[in-house]
Amino acid sequence: MTLTLIYHFRPSESLEAGFVPAAYKVVYLFSEQGFLEASLLREMSKTIPDANHELVSFLNLDDLKAFALRVCQEVGSPEVRLVSVQDYNVGIDGARDLRGFQGIFGRYGDVVVNDELARKKGFLGKLFS
Repeated sequence: MTLTLIYHFRPSESLEAGFVPAAYKVVYLFSEQGFLEASLLREMSKTIPDANHELVSFLNLDDLKAFALRVCQEVGSPEVRLVSVQDYNVGIDGARDLRGFQGIFGRYGDVVVNDELARKKGFLGKLFS
């Protein structure tokens, strides 16, 4: 089960009320089987110290990637593809059919690989070969 995470990036800004830090907010996280439960996402975000657990948002891309890896490990996924809302929208505009739409997730974003799962499969593969 491969995961796809769609996130929205909000840059930091200085307002009259004070400084608002940048944020990487998880918009959707899903697999071929459907969306992951919001309660699971909030619980997994608690593994990242500076995350906003209620909104499932992070201060930087490294924290978002660490969260994505943690979710991969929890659900046993080999990888998760991180796609920004902007890249997703560009892909949607260019998609002419269902195949083009599905290709968005293969062409855009960053891939976070669950090395732990790959090592387990490699070890078991050696054992049973």
